[in-house]
Amino acid sequence: MSAVSLHGVPARYEAGLHDLGDGLHAWLQPNGELGESNAGLVVGDGESLLIDTLWDLPLTGKMLAAVAPITASAPIRTLVNTHADGDHCWGNQLLDGVEIIATAAAREDMTREHPRTLRLLRAGGGAVEALARRAPWLPGAGLIAFAAQLAPYDFSGITVTLPTRTFEGSLGLDVGGRKVELIEVGPAHTPGDLIVHVADARVVFAADVLFIGGTPLMWVGPVERWLAALDRITALGPRVVVPGHGPVSDLDGVRAVRAYWEFVAPAVRERVAAGMQPEAAAREIVRSTAFRATEFAGWDGPERIVINAAAITRTERGERGRMPDRRRTALLAAAGQLGLELRGA
Repeated sequence: MSAVSLHGVPARYEAGLHDLGDGLHAWLQPNGELGESNAGLVVGDGESLLIDTLWDLPLTGKMLAAVAPITASAPIRTLVNTHADGDHCWGNQLLDGVEIIATAAAREDMTREHPRTLRLLRAGGGAVEALARRAPWLPGAGLIAFAAQLAPYDFSGITVTLPTRTFEGSLGLDVGGRKVELIEVGPAHTPGDLIVHVADARVVFAADVLFIGGTPLMWVGPVERWLAALDRITALGPRVVVPGHGPVSDLDGVRAVRAYWEFVAPAVRERVAAGMQPEAAAREIVRSTAFRATEFAGWDGPERIVINAAAITRTERGERGRMPDRRRTALLAAAGQLGLELRGA
């Protein structure tokens, strides 16, 4: 176990491969902050299914090496990408010849995700400052703060490798005699979210529908769709729920994320209806006495509320689908700026 996370802070739980029992495993990256995403492995008779790859090739290679003693007798035949964010699919190219499955919406979204911008920001220094000068609509300090969070990752050599099979609704798979169900729950976090249900083990891999110990981030919404996804997980009655970020959890973790959205969404809507801009509403909410009294006030990344407020407002105005890249970059910079303020930097 590493004593620190990828971001250099104390690890709050054990990194690496976790045995969930019944031939299921979770790959965890503490503390579940930016890019510290999780993955999963379902082992059947003579074959395995991998749930997600990681944000870069070195991290994905490390994970594949860790599962190699298991997959030596049960090779990975199928890879499921739960959505299009790079920290869940940019290691796909290391699984040569494996069938890759995602929702149709996720595959379409993946064609718009590319590491080039993150490579530029990861370079830091003058590259980020030059971008800030070319884009005066970006809060420069916030952009630099966001770029600094990319330091642990290596975005070189990545070829975005798309799914070879897509579906809508749900899809049943046979993994070495085990029934695995893929359930589309997006749009919510992204346009094409899915969860993975392994009924015989009572385990759900929830991906980024669930953040544990960290603030959830909504790029698309609507909130109602995210809440419906949480309800779907609850209805499945799992004993274990593996989040996309954070430690292994259960239905208490699902309830906590529901509580976050049930608090934040009405608070944003009320303020925007009264004439506030989404970013101003987010700043007021996160500093409010009511917010500070909640359990999620102590979660990592409270500044993500800036992005969440923007997504909530978009859906209220009838806007759907992926945000324009320029808007996404601006929101990441705005969140970086708020994070600096909240930490007193």
